Amino acid sequence: MESTKYDDIRAYFDEEIPEAMARVADDPLFMNVAGFVFPGDDIETARNKVRACHTTAQVQLNIMYPAIKRIIGLTINHFGHSGTELIDGSRSKVFISNHRDIVLDAFLLQAVLHESGHSTTDITYGDNLLRPQMVADICRSNKMLKIIRKDDISPREFLENSKHLSEYLRMRLESGNSLWIAQRNGRTKDGVDATDQGVLKLFGLSGSGDFASDFKSLGIVPVAISYEYEPCDIMKALELLHRQNGDAYHKAPDEDFKSILTGICSPKGDVQLNICRTVGDDEIDEIAALPKADAYKALTTLIDRRIIGAYHLHATNYIAHDILHGERRYADRYTKEQEKMFASHLGQAEHMFGGDETARRIFLGIYANPVDSRNALNEA
Repeated sequence: MESTKYDDIRAYFDEEIPEAMARVADDPLFMNVAGFVFPGDDIETARNKVRACHTTAQVQLNIMYPAIKRIIGLTINHFGHSGTELIDGSRSKVFISNHRDIVLDAFLLQAVLHESGHSTTDITYGDNLLRPQMVADICRSNKMLKIIRKDDISPREFLENSKHLSEYLRMRLESGNSLWIAQRNGRTKDGVDATDQGVLKLFGLSGSGDFASDFKSLGIVPVAISYEYEPCDIMKALELLHRQNGDAYHKAPDEDFKSILTGICSPKGDVQLNICRTVGDDEIDEIAALPKADAYKALTTLIDRRIIGAYHLHATNYIAHDILHGERRYADRYTKEQEKMFASHLGQAEHMFGGDETARRIFLGIYANPVDSRNALNEA
């Protein structure tokens, strides 16, 4: 195995998998997840199954896919998806997705792709997820590529790292690999899905400078995922409350790991993942005729419109909107039983908020804002 200039961000090569899986099996944190991933197995049997994986394909088929199916079976009432028939299997693609859960958004797409006969994708993730070694080993064994968070470095270093990442992503795409990337840096915490132009400009850093050819080559496929009960909704509301009060928010050392586990284990009700139509060459040509700054804005708007239009609104979205605005506008979109279930969930959140009304409104907004986004799209 030869080292490469991208060793700092790339996923593991197959020859690195056995050593990584040995570390995972021996890690003290493995005890926390073994029973979930390998139900019915004693700890040594589970460890041996992990050690038996010697390639990325084996990790995905023997560990990750069964784990995702178990998550679906235990925490999701109904998992629906659409749009696999729209995927062009003959070329590489960039799946740009709204981002609600740290790992499940990408992992659920991988399960859908696998079951529909398509190749799984590379996955980008923030380096903040790498701090527990076991998580780093699982991620890098699962086609996950590292993005350096700009919070920890200077603007110049961030630009250099972005160019480095952009070159690698484009190289992977040109080699026939597809990619999953979130539409923004970090999860959407307020329920408003909006593409950050910086995500698109990242790809532009390694392009030829011709907007049309640079973005046609990406094969952009917007993806919309929605959860009836938002993963980590209470944690998100508390973080937004902290920021809204003007306080600097500093994550605890294990906060991201706890968010991963909470997102995986918490009940999510129904979940829907909708794959949208690929952004077409004709659409890129029309956008490319604009000044470059306007072109980036127009492309983000197009992606947003696809995602918001494909986002499945659940009963909880309509219930929260009615509660937040003190009305019964959408009462025909949910049942009394659904209303009662959400009221119970809201009550749990209110207990955690200690009666803080601002936190309550933020929490309701996480669910209500997608309704406003859809209304704005329909009125545009």
